[in-house]
Amino acid sequence: MKIISCVGAKGGSGKSSISMLLAWELTKNHKNKVALLDADIQGTCVSAKKLNPLLPFEVIPISNKSELWETGKRLEKEKFDYIIIDGNPRSIHEDPSLIEVIAKLSDLSLIISRPSPRDLKAQIKYLEAARKATSGEIRLLWNFFQKNTAAHQAGIPEGEKLLGVKSIKTKVGLRVAYQDIGYAECYIGDIGNKDAAVESKALGNEIKELLNVSK
Repeated sequence: MKIISCVGAKGGSGKSSISMLLAWELTKNHKNKVALLDADIQGTCVSAKKLNPLLPFEVIPISNKSELWETGKRLEKEKFDYIIIDGNPRSIHEDPSLIEVIAKLSDLSLIISRPSPRDLKAQIKYLEAARKATSGEIRLLWNFFQKNTAAHQAGIPEGEKLLGVKSIKTKVGLRVAYQDIGYAECYIGDIGNKDAAVESKALGNEIKELLNVSK
């Protein structure tokens, strides 16, 4: 079982959408058992599952570190292939111990961020806490990325230097194409946006490569 967390200290960076996008991509065609643990106080992923119970992955609300730990052990016994954790940006102030448990459990921690100085500076303390607890990989995942914008292109090396973390190759730029993921009856690839389907597939494949999982 592999555990991936979508985390960070900045609200509005798109952690929940990325979590659901990854869950969909990793469970595509029902080849893998995937659970999404919604530890975000907003409960976006839980709401999506209620609105669309046919989503092909489980969504489980998590309110504290003990619940997270026990749920992880149960899913491992049930032979799930992947767990994705949608973190709570407010944990850095309200529940730092939850950050430590998420980091400790994660094989791969994805720091979800926009390529802007304000978003990046907000991640510094979060990363400090996560680094102390994890033995897994930590990578930056750029969301809302506009490839033709000079500021966004410059933001990548600046962000990597500021945080001391490498980025994954795949950048998520077609944000509007994913805004209904989980809420609509269709899934990525069925919405008529070929570029979004390519981007989504690239993200799933790169995550598998980082985790040394065969495609």
